[in-house]
Amino acid sequence: MIKRILHPIATIFFNWDLFSRLLVRDLQATVRGSMLGLAWIVISPLAMVAIYTFVFGTILDSAWTIGNPSPLEVPLIYLTGLIVFGFFMEILLRAPDYIRVHKTYVTKIVFPIELLDWVLVGAAAAKLLVGYLLIVVFATLVTGRVPLAALQLPLVVLPFVIFSTGLAWFISALGTFVRDIGHALIAFAPALMFVSPIFYSVEQVPQGVRWAYGLNPLTFVIETTRGILFFEQGLTLSAYAGYWCAALIVFFFGYWFFGKARRGFADVL
Repeated sequence: MIKRILHPIATIFFNWDLFSRLLVRDLQATVRGSMLGLAWIVISPLAMVAIYTFVFGTILDSAWTIGNPSPLEVPLIYLTGLIVFGFFMEILLRAPDYIRVHKTYVTKIVFPIELLDWVLVGAAAAKLLVGYLLIVVFATLVTGRVPLAALQLPLVVLPFVIFSTGLAWFISALGTFVRDIGHALIAFAPALMFVSPIFYSVEQVPQGVRWAYGLNPLTFVIETTRGILFFEQGLTLSAYAGYWCAALIVFFFGYWFFGKARRGFADVL
C-alpha cells in the first residue's frame, strides 16, 4: 500500500538521470535555432520587468501605489502574479499534446511514460525559478534590503508543483484521446488570467463572489508569494494545509487516471 502511494514520486528519483537529460532537452527544444539559446529563459523575464516597470511604474496608477514607498515595487507585484500564471499556463497548454508529441516513447520503447509529465512540469518550474530569482534581485535593488522572507517561497511552490503535476497527468492522458482539450484550454486561458488576482488583490473583489477565488488554484500561490515578498506577510497555516490537501488529491487522482488511460495510448497513437 505504502509502495503504491509513493510510486508517483519515486518514479522521478529512480529515473533521475533520464529525467535530467529529458529536462535539458525539453528546455533546449523551446529555444532551438536561436543564437542565444537558453539565455532566453533569463532574457524574457528581464524584458517583462523593463516593460512593466515603464507601464505600471511610470504611466499607470495602481491600488498598490497608494502607501507604497516605491512605485517601482508595483511592476514587480504584477510580475509576481504573471510568472505564477505563466508557469501554470505553460503546463495546461502543452499537456494535451505532450504524449502525442513524444509518441515514440509509448509505441517503440519500454519507457516510464509517467515521467514525461514530470519533465513538462520541471521545464516550467525551471522558468518559474528564474523568474522568482529575478524578482528577488530587483526587489532588493528597489527596496535596498534583501527580502529574507523569500526563503519561504519553496514551501509555497512545492504543493503548487504537486498540484500541477497531477493536473498534467490528467490533461495529457485525456488530451491523447480528445484533441479538443487543447483548443478549449487555449480559449480558457484569457478568462483564467482575469479571474486570477494578478492585477488586483482578492481584497478588492466584492465579498459576495470572493469565495469563488478560493477555488482558483492560482489564488493562494499568487497572494501568498506577493504577501511574502512585498507586504511582510507569512504563510497562513490553515490555508496552507488546505492547499496541500487539495494538491495531494489532484496529484493522486491525476496519476490514477493516467495509469488507467495509458493502456490505450498505443492504440490511438
